Amino acid sequence: MKMNNIKKAASRLTAVLAVAALSVSALTGCGSSGTANAASGPRQIKVAVAPGFFPITYADDDGVAQGYDVEVFKAVDELLEDYTFTYEIADKETMNVGVQAGTYQAGINSLFKTEARTETYYMPENNMGYTPVGIIQRTDSNVTSLAQAYDEGLSVAPTSAAGGIRFVLGDWNEANPDKAFDFELNTEFSYANLFASIQSGEYDFSVDLIPVFNLQKPETVEGLHITDPIDVVPTYPIVNKGEAELGDKINEALATLKENGTLSKLSEEAFGYDVFAIAH
Repeated sequence: MKMNNIKKAASRLTAVLAVAALSVSALTGCGSSGTANAASGPRQIKVAVAPGFFPITYADDDGVAQGYDVEVFKAVDELLEDYTFTYEIADKETMNVGVQAGTYQAGINSLFKTEARTETYYMPENNMGYTPVGIIQRTDSNVTSLAQAYDEGLSVAPTSAAGGIRFVLGDWNEANPDKAFDFELNTEFSYANLFASIQSGEYDFSVDLIPVFNLQKPETVEGLHITDPIDVVPTYPIVNKGEAELGDKINEALATLKENGTLSKLSEEAFGYDVFAIAH
């Protein structure tokens, strides 16, 4: 009789221990799941920054990405709770290839929207900024507008067939057919040849990006100057083609930042004037 009681007690103990073990396991499982969810956090997005284009994209003395485009993306990042951006300096070719391959999810470098780029990358509908454009001419010339250049019968130098300046001249011609310029597109364009052709008097002027001119060595642009902005060219980030959701979120954030004045403020800080006001 005593032996039967001992067996029953042992059986009950075993059952209690089994239930306890299951309870601990369940609690542990719940704890692990909660920790994993908490640890996952916002998704890390790698953004390639092609340097050498002050004040839009460049690396400081410590190799840290800086510039207008970077500040815009930091503002975008603040609006996107599900993502957090990190920035990596990469030359332009590495950026292009890396974004296409998915090594980077996005890239920034004052990029114009072209047919080739829109086929290769996701490019948002909303632009992130504008790059200011001026008139390059000899120092003995003081043309301040394309209308004045036309009225004075000045010749415009060939422009790059791949760059965005052709759109500035094309848009002018379309809007002003009575003052349209004859200009050539050069598939072997170089800034050295462009500057030399104006310096020599072969051509009278060119329309180009003010930051590009300002980055030149003094001897390269000797005898030349560039005007204040006469126009601007819209610029965009590139996003990996498979990251449409991320691209859509960036597009929405850019619209918000434009509407609330953030982009204009960042432009004032970078350029000393509001490029969005020029665009209007």
